[in-house]
Amino acid sequence: MPVVSLAKPAVAKPGKTVPQLYEKDAGKYAGPHRWQIQGWARLVRRAWHRRTYSRWVWDACEQVQVKGLEHLRAIHGPCVFVANHQSHLDTLVLHEVLPKRIRQRIFYGAAQDRWFVKGRSKLVLQPWYQSLALGNFPILRGGGHQALAHAHWLLGRGRHVFLFPEGTRATSASLGEFKHGASILALQNNVPVVPVYLAGLQQIRPKGSREAVRGRVTVEFLPPITFSPGSDTAAATECIRRRMNRLHSRYAADTSFPRAA
Repeated sequence: MPVVSLAKPAVAKPGKTVPQLYEKDAGKYAGPHRWQIQGWARLVRRAWHRRTYSRWVWDACEQVQVKGLEHLRAIHGPCVFVANHQSHLDTLVLHEVLPKRIRQRIFYGAAQDRWFVKGRSKLVLQPWYQSLALGNFPILRGGGHQALAHAHWLLGRGRHVFLFPEGTRATSASLGEFKHGASILALQNNVPVVPVYLAGLQQIRPKGSREAVRGRVTVEFLPPITFSPGSDTAAATECIRRRMNRLHSRYAADTSFPRAA
């Protein structure tokens, strides 16, 4: 795959800001759980796949169109996947359409202050369930260097990492400001970034809604981006955002695609 060299930082476009850490007391949170990459955990996740992923996707989606899967043939080692964030269904849909060889090795960054809080009674909100059943790992928003520690650890053990660079779900027609986490991981671990564009999920289950309205979804994989050593982090982030924005503009101009109310 071609290598992108970025020596000068680009000025990021203004966008919505990402909420910071809700609680400063880190003792309120659980994880990460390193056992989630062990063989027994992979077997459980595979056995629970229909319960935790498939049934929700096919209940909510009338149709899922997948484009650009051929770009994933170039992935032979760990990489960082990034996507625009539209709905709580995003990772479920993405996981469902990934090739099996990638699906079995990917782990998803999730806000620690929402999904890894101790003491909650609901099963899906139990930190161990997030790690085991869904393959999630906590990212502490506003947590500085330690926020990416587990993601570095996963990449170092040959796993794939998935992040939402916007950091929060979309509430407008434009992509939000991208955080630098994906670029930092890619540059420090010398791995490619695979941008993914999701369309239609905001209409099926928008932010603030507890119910899903069935609709059609498109998942489009872009070609992997490999940055040369020494590339600037901010410029790499803007490179990723610019490529995804091109797709965002294309889908926004497609009058046949459903719009949020």
